[in-house]
Amino acid sequence: MARVEIGQQLGMSPASVSDLTASLLDEGILVADETGESGAGLLRGRPKVRLTFADTLGSVIGVWTGFNRIELRLVDSAGRNRASRHIERPLRNLAAEELMDVLAETITAFARETGAPDVKAIGLACQGYVDTRDGIVAWSPVLGTRDIPLAAGLGQRLGLPVLIENDASAMAFAIAQRHTELRSGRTACLMVGDGVGLGFLIQGELYRGARFGGSEFGHVRLRRSGPQCRCGGRGCIEAFLADYALHRDAQLIDHRPAPTVLIPGEDAMDAIVAQARAGDTALSGLFREAGEVLGDAVSILIQTLEPDHIVICGPGTRAMDLLRPSFETALESQTIPELRALATIQVVESSMDLLTEGVVMQALRELDYGLARLKAA
Repeated sequence: MARVEIGQQLGMSPASVSDLTASLLDEGILVADETGESGAGLLRGRPKVRLTFADTLGSVIGVWTGFNRIELRLVDSAGRNRASRHIERPLRNLAAEELMDVLAETITAFARETGAPDVKAIGLACQGYVDTRDGIVAWSPVLGTRDIPLAAGLGQRLGLPVLIENDASAMAFAIAQRHTELRSGRTACLMVGDGVGLGFLIQGELYRGARFGGSEFGHVRLRRSGPQCRCGGRGCIEAFLADYALHRDAQLIDHRPAPTVLIPGEDAMDAIVAQARAGDTALSGLFREAGEVLGDAVSILIQTLEPDHIVICGPGTRAMDLLRPSFETALESQTIPELRALATIQVVESSMDLLTEGVVMQALRELDYGLARLKAA
C-alpha cells in the first residue's frame, strides 16, 4: 500500500503515517517500491510509493496433514510463496511419537531442499478437534491416536515455535484476509472436501470454544439411520457431503467396482462430477441428496448462530452447480425467512492451498507481534 492508503484504512493523518512508516523503513521492517505506479499516459503529481514488508526478516513454513498426505509451503516475511511440496506418507497408523518424528523429518528435509532462509516458525493445520491454546490434537479422523501434544513435540524436535490450527479454521482465516467484508460481524465458513468443517470468525478473529478449539460441525447428526461417518457415528453431515462419502456411494452404484481407497484424490472426484454432469442419473441423484444436506446444514447455521456472512468453501465446491438446485430448495423450506434474510451466502472456490495459507498468515502475524514486542522492550 501507499502511505495515503494506509492512512485511509487506519483513519490516521498523513503526517502520523509518514512518521510511523519512516521508523519502520529505518529498521528494515518495511521497504519502499521507488518505481511508483506505472501506466500509459501522462501522470501528474507525485507518483505513489508503495510500501511492503521486507523479505529478509525470516520465513515460515505452513503444513497441512491429511489422510496419509502432507502439504508444505514456504513463505518469506513479505508473504511471498517461495516453494510448496506434496508428500504421500502413511500417517494413519503411527503412534504419537512416531508421527511427530515423521513430521519433523519431513519439515526439516523440505527446509533443507528449498534452501529456506532463517525459518522463524511453523504453522500446522490439522483435521479434527484442535486445542490451539495447549497445542494438542484431541481427536482427528486421519490420525490413529488421541490427545497428541503436537505443538510441543514438534517444537522440541525442530527448535522452533509451532502454531497449530483446525484446518477449517485455517481456511476461514485465509479467506477472510482475501475478502475484507468478511472481517466485520460474524462469518461462518463451511468447508467441504476431505471432511466437513466450520471456521467461525467474529470481527475477523477466529472464535474459540471452551478448549480453545473450533467446531466439529461436520459431525452434527442429521439422520439417525444415515450412512457411516469416520467419527464412528451415523448420519453426520460429513457422512453425506465429504469427498470420501460421495466417492464411497458412487462406487456402490450400478456395477462399479468396490471402493479401493478411503480418501479419493482430485482425479477420482473430478471423474464422478464429470459423469454426473454428462447425465448419469444415479450420480446426479447422489449430488442432489448431498445438496439437500448442504441446505439443511446452512439452515442450522443460520438458525443457531445468526451469522452475517456464510461462506461455502473447500474442494467440494467443484460440484456446486450439481448441488445448488436442491441446496436452495432445502434452504428455503427449512429456514425461517426473517433469519435467512439476515445472512449473505457466497461460494468461494478454494483448493487445499488455502489451508497452508491460513496457518502461514497466522504464523507471520505472530512474527510481526514478536518484532513489536522486541521493539517495545
